[in-house]
Amino acid sequence: MLKINNLNISYDSVPIVRDVSLKINKGEILGIVGESGSGKSTVLKAIMNILGNDGKVDSGSITFEDKNLLKNENQNIYGKDISMVFQQATLFLDPITKIENQFLEIMKHNKTSKKQKHKDIVNLLKNLHLEDAERILKNYPFELSGGINQRVSLGLAMINKPKLILADEPTSALDVTVQAQVVQTLKELRNNFDTSIIMVTHNMGIVANISDTIGVMYYGHLLEIGPKIEILKNPQHQYTIELLKSIPTLNGETPKGIDGKIPEFGSVIEGCPFYDRCKICDIKCKTTKPELKETSNGHFTSCLKYTEVENNIYLGEVL
Repeated sequence: MLKINNLNISYDSVPIVRDVSLKINKGEILGIVGESGSGKSTVLKAIMNILGNDGKVDSGSITFEDKNLLKNENQNIYGKDISMVFQQATLFLDPITKIENQFLEIMKHNKTSKKQKHKDIVNLLKNLHLEDAERILKNYPFELSGGINQRVSLGLAMINKPKLILADEPTSALDVTVQAQVVQTLKELRNNFDTSIIMVTHNMGIVANISDTIGVMYYGHLLEIGPKIEILKNPQHQYTIELLKSIPTLNGETPKGIDGKIPEFGSVIEGCPFYDRCKICDIKCKTTKPELKETSNGHFTSCLKYTEVENNIYLGEVL
């Protein structure tokens, strides 16, 4: 359904995303993880064509059902076939327009009656566990809590039953109970309507719960991608290993952080971008840029020493 080939993105001529390629099929849920500053959200913004004046796709392609999304004539796809849920609902909601009118604006191409639209909106909000839907629709965003606004923004993304939803940290502002409800609703949307979803998140537990495929990004590079169980049980990049070791578990062990920090954007790196923080690297890793290659069925990694990664992780409750 969606294919990204060799995507390179810069802001003010500083490279941010470097040679990223990935694809998502109909009905598939792809989770993209990585530290802040890895370029995850930038990829979603490029798909939506909302990089802003300072952002630029330097090279590569993004196609949706064989349509080039980098061409402006395909803008009518957004909102109808592709929609996005932002990390902060305030970026998505109009503060001076009542909630129901915001839904109706997005549904303006829907030919059903206003009465039927109202019924559909109420049903959707109730599926998002907003039982007081009638009251919410009469409110402005500033009259609602942050958690309710986040679920409303999710509803706005879902109301037209798009073919693809881009979710940028959609649960980060929610408590654990509501997070579970939102994740369950996204899974139901996929199951009921064959909707594809790309979710960017720091929460490995959510990725383990919802994803079919997991991609791992670092410093603008896609370091590893593959089926969920493969990535969680048989990670083949040391960065993925370190991310998994950082997950809190109930076995009494203290989660381990990753030593060092992500490089400053614009830094010149000849070899593996994770070299300075990697425990198993050698001089070849510093000077040779690893290519993303398939190591098993559908599992790709860009580590020169993928057979030597320290794969001794307790995942317990995550799996």
